Amino acid sequence: MNKLLPVLMLFVLNCVAACSDSSGLPSIPAQQWKDAIIRIETHPNPPLAGMSEIVVIVTGPRGRPVQDLTVSLRGKDSAPWVQAIQDGLIGVYRRAVDIGDDGAMQLQVRLRQGVDEKILFFPLNVQAS
Repeated sequence: MNKLLPVLMLFVLNCVAACSDSSGLPSIPAQQWKDAIIRIETHPNPPLAGMSEIVVIVTGPRGRPVQDLTVSLRGKDSAPWVQAIQDGLIGVYRRAVDIGDDGAMQLQVRLRQGVDEKILFFPLNVQAS
């Protein structure tokens, strides 16, 4: 039994490490609208000044995808809204967006569902390209 304990501990540590976020980068906090949870990811992460791909992931009750939204994005108030493209019926919307210069900024995400509309602001720390 004493010989098995170190092997068992190593196994448990490997399992915990495999489940952790290995990027070391802080994630962008999710936000809620109605009964949906909205998360964003940037590609690359952290985003670079200029054009970066933004992925908006919308999940509803019990983690099910929300498909009946119109999602638009912009990097600043003076920029025009650009509509994200729905990626299948899995609650994922994506679009490349000009997020501007390096430094702290807020990505604006406009959600429309029927006549309801909400604009969410997600903080980004943009890196120089």
